[in-house]
Amino acid sequence: MAINKKKDQIFTAAAKLFIEHGFKATSMRQLAKEVGLEASSLYSHISSKQELLAQMCMSEATKYLANLDQVMSVEKDIINVLRSISYFHIETAFEDPVSETVFTNEWRYLEEPTLSEFKRIRKDYESRILHVIAQGVNQSILIDKDPFILFQLFQSSFKWIYMYNKPSKWNKEDVKHTLTEVLLKGIKK
Repeated sequence: MAINKKKDQIFTAAAKLFIEHGFKATSMRQLAKEVGLEASSLYSHISSKQELLAQMCMSEATKYLANLDQVMSVEKDIINVLRSISYFHIETAFEDPVSETVFTNEWRYLEEPTLSEFKRIRKDYESRILHVIAQGVNQSILIDKDPFILFQLFQSSFKWIYMYNKPSKWNKEDVKHTLTEVLLKGIKK
């Protein structure tokens, strides 16, 4: 249990440093200092910065896909599916900076074979959302526009939150409801 707590602490600290400095400019020494460890002790939890990034990315990719599976198994209404996905992204941006940081930006620094596996999971995730949007357009639930453009609008709507949300800056519920309802109103027919 203590190992998992320490690893969570390391992931959170790494995400913070990645936001501030980027993956490449973040050193293991900075990370060790951030979590209150000697650099040599950090290596007992993680063997390299690349391994850390790989674990973070794959953990988060799996989490995103599991959430989508759960939403799709329960919800059949296209608007409610999109609302649930939006809520998940916004809640994740507020509560789990690790997730949004690595899922949005830092994954690009993964090395093979993890990079290919992550891209496969991410592509699966995105193509399933694109499919929902395409269904919405085909069923005249969403506006008659290119589904790929609507998908890009939808996905890009969440990418800024983790970078600009400082503690207590915004109320999560306000952001969640405002952003989601404005977004859905804009693409609903």
